[in-house]
Amino acid sequence: MFYYLSYVTEVTALITCFIFYRKFNSRRYQLFLPYLFVIVLYELGGLYRMFSIHGTNAWIMNFEVLFEYLFYSYFTISYYKQQRQKKTLTAITLFCFVFSLVDIFFIQGVMNLGTIAMLVQYIILITLACRYFYLKMQEFDVNESLIRNPDFWVNTGMLFFFLAEFLFFSSYTNLAYKRLHSYQMLFDVISIVAIIILYSCLTISFLCFRQMNNTSS
Repeated sequence: MFYYLSYVTEVTALITCFIFYRKFNSRRYQLFLPYLFVIVLYELGGLYRMFSIHGTNAWIMNFEVLFEYLFYSYFTISYYKQQRQKKTLTAITLFCFVFSLVDIFFIQGVMNLGTIAMLVQYIILITLACRYFYLKMQEFDVNESLIRNPDFWVNTGMLFFFLAEFLFFSSYTNLAYKRLHSYQMLFDVISIVAIIILYSCLTISFLCFRQMNNTSS
């Protein structure tokens, strides 16, 4: 039942995004609609074990996490105004993307969970989220309401979600190969709570557009 709650938060984020889509005058927010649609379909398929091959869905999870990584990297990097920063961060993102493909296809294998690639991706996304908050502190405006800033909510959700995923997958190999029953329970709890936090924050970020005419591109 707890799993269904996390799925409800994802669907809620998708519906909210659709409702306020016309108010998004920033491409990076407009891309949330197709992104969330794909995620909801993926989670629905996972719910009914549609992607399971030989008892595992690790192969589709590898590509879902990679898709997630590319989207949030693009979203966060697009926030920056300086072209030099954008080019540097884009180069790092693409290098990690290539490394992830090598890890999935040639190191750990498609049918195994590419934990090495995932950890590198999570480190980059956590760093990008932390950098956003650092820049916000540098340019803090007492007249600005953070709770009405959609970027604040997206990055808050990202930070909690990817930090939780990183902490879990950093110990994945040790826990998984010991075949502990509590491992699956631990994964379910951490994953579901992280999903609820992320997609609740996304929903709030979309609601911020109710009275907004402009947002950063």
